[in-house]
Amino acid sequence: MNYNLSLDEILKSNNGFIRTKDLTSKGIPTVYLTRYVRKHDLIKVAPGFYAERNWTIDGYYLLQQSFPGFVFSFSSAIFLHGLGDIIPPYYEVTGPKNYRPMKSKRIDVVTHTDTRKETYSLGVCSVKTAFGNPVNAYDMEKTICDLIRFKRNMDIEVFVKAIHAYSKRPDKNLNKLYKYAVIMGIEEKVASIMEVALNED
Repeated sequence: MNYNLSLDEILKSNNGFIRTKDLTSKGIPTVYLTRYVRKHDLIKVAPGFYAERNWTIDGYYLLQQSFPGFVFSFSSAIFLHGLGDIIPPYYEVTGPKNYRPMKSKRIDVVTHTDTRKETYSLGVCSVKTAFGNPVNAYDMEKTICDLIRFKRNMDIEVFVKAIHAYSKRPDKNLNKLYKYAVIMGIEEKVASIMEVALNED
């Protein structure tokens, strides 16, 4: 087997990056990656993640690749869905119970834990970053439910803008929103807030 040719194909199909897990999935010994990285002058942008020097670093995608159990939520989900006009100064993610993959705390990542498996996995979808890379985030309906559920912890301006933006979206799904609200036990709060938002000019 020509491992170098296989690595060339992986690099091309990934649009300029290669990961240790790409080799593992194809049964290629990782020692070949070390040689390949050196030969092609790739740079290490994250553990087990190497890219060409002209590859545009996508922080959302790198975080997802490094910690696949995290789901982008709250401010990050608002940004990814275009429900706000502020670029968050940090990444905000939610993980399941007992998921603590970071060896040390990062100042650019705010983490939350959802101890209920049902609500942690509720509304997870694939969203494209600004660079076209897929990441896992809560869909708009789950994001709105999270904002309402934890309203007391939210920046009021961010909260109001997100609710307003969602209410005006032609692709909103109110049936799904209320279904999530029932599962999360916040149906009355969601109904009250959305009634006002949907009747605004």
